Amino acid sequence: MQGNFTYLVIAVCILLALGFAWQEYRRVNKRNLLLRVLAVLLAAASLACIALPIKYTGSVTKTGEHNAILLTDGFNTDSVNADSNILTTDAAIKKAYPKARLINGLDELSQTDKLHIYGYGLNDDELAQLDSLPIMFHPANPAAGVSHINWNGRIKAGEALHVQGIYNNTSAQKVKLVLRGLNTGLDSVTLPPNTRTNFDLKTTPKTTGKVVFTLHADTSLQGSIPLEITPVKPLKVLMLSASPDFESKFLKNWLTENGYAVALRAAISKGKFNSEYINIVQLSLDKLSSQTFEKFDVLIGDLSVLNALSPAETGALKQEVADKGLGLIVRADSTGKASWLQKQFPVDKPSGREPAPAALIINSKNSVSKLNYGLAHIIYQNGTQPLVKTAQGRVLVNSAISGSGKIVFTALGNTFSWTLSGNKQDYSAFWSVLVTRAARKDGEVQNSIGFLSLPYVNEPAQLNIASAKTSSLLINRQTTASAQNPNVPFEYSAAYWPATVGWQNVEQNGMQNSWYAYAKNDWAAVQATGRISATKKYADVHKITDIVTKQIQQKVRIDVPKIYFYILLLAACTFLWVETKFS
Repeated sequence: MQGNFTYLVIAVCILLALGFAWQEYRRVNKRNLLLRVLAVLLAAASLACIALPIKYTGSVTKTGEHNAILLTDGFNTDSVNADSNILTTDAAIKKAYPKARLINGLDELSQTDKLHIYGYGLNDDELAQLDSLPIMFHPANPAAGVSHINWNGRIKAGEALHVQGIYNNTSAQKVKLVLRGLNTGLDSVTLPPNTRTNFDLKTTPKTTGKVVFTLHADTSLQGSIPLEITPVKPLKVLMLSASPDFESKFLKNWLTENGYAVALRAAISKGKFNSEYINIVQLSLDKLSSQTFEKFDVLIGDLSVLNALSPAETGALKQEVADKGLGLIVRADSTGKASWLQKQFPVDKPSGREPAPAALIINSKNSVSKLNYGLAHIIYQNGTQPLVKTAQGRVLVNSAISGSGKIVFTALGNTFSWTLSGNKQDYSAFWSVLVTRAARKDGEVQNSIGFLSLPYVNEPAQLNIASAKTSSLLINRQTTASAQNPNVPFEYSAAYWPATVGWQNVEQNGMQNSWYAYAKNDWAAVQATGRISATKKYADVHKITDIVTKQIQQKVRIDVPKIYFYILLLAACTFLWVETKFS
């Protein structure tokens, strides 16, 4: 059929050429006869070429590989070769980029030799489905928003919540980050434009139990901050004072006001003591023993009083600190007796004029008002941790571990001056640091739950559970299989798909625990950063080794563009028309 059509077109064009050439020859005016005949023949030939497919033989370069492009969130349209085999697993991407073919899962890439991934990439679970398929990753620019986030998700009542991270501000405007909880703004910070900025927000929650705070960038929700706040048991404090003094009196009052249980013994003469009991059952403090010390979490004593204890009392105190974790706060005084308590805290008191009152650095923060701290200071020793220093670096309060317990040594004996001047803030900050650092650790055991990445609803969550012994694991009252880590015997892992957003309950070894499953849109920039990192690591291991694949030269028939023949036909006809007009 095609051959008949070709012959027909050629025959018609030849007849047209002969007919029009004969007409030109018969004209009376023989001027430009040769050019007119050539124009007629050229017009007929151009018409034939327009009607017929005119081709020539040429060579093209092809590759022998079966490549594909996978589009993920964040990809740049301009960077994608539209002639490639473009795939995606996201219906939203398919809608935005119709040239992509929607596939049901990554298992459909099994026939692909090499894969190019554009955008933010894939998460660890999705990368595992590639089954070592070589890839080249073309990462998108970092997403705008909170790209890294961390906070202390389990705290005790009275402790501060710290929310730290990095915000990537890609706009030309400032951004205000706001930490919100219980429909109230708790802390905020303004971040500069066009920068990646570290931030640190903090607040002290006034409630207990499970709560969910949120972080907002202006009006845009960045993500949820689940928090579990456990009530604290009142600490029991034993105070041993060489004599009734202002420092002991104000400290006793502060401990009482803050809910501590306090027993105070102050010497009034040799072998005679005055005892007070606040929020605690009375017990004899005349002779101290292991049974006495084990009833308390912290012992605060003057150095002279602790040095004057009998050998039996000293031995009981040492054992309680080293073996059972009793916290010990020692207040330096005028005693000159060598003591086991000062082994790591040598005190130097140089001669000369006392320095002027100055602000102190309490746990890395400057005090609000000044204090007359005198000449005495603690000589720093390796293995100790200073808690309070002067601006010049002199250590006034130091701490060290002693077995299971901690010893805090202070060279300050007039902190009550802060309270007398109306500055309760610095006084409270000072003694809170000392008591918290020294206090006996809570012996309550709770299984620890960790995650390799934030768990999201309807996605597999990999739980790592630290447990002293194995037992059945119940998540939301469903029995879930767990596997023991062969390298860490007390660590178990389990996979779980949370079906709802919110707190998920865990029960193991008779103990209750919980963790939080996030909504899909929580921490979008954090998810993007995690996928970019995971995909880069995968690409480094499973590289496309021959990026420039072997090229094959192949002979093919190539169509001649019709535009050339249209131009020739138009030129021939124009010449014939003009020549006729002016002859």
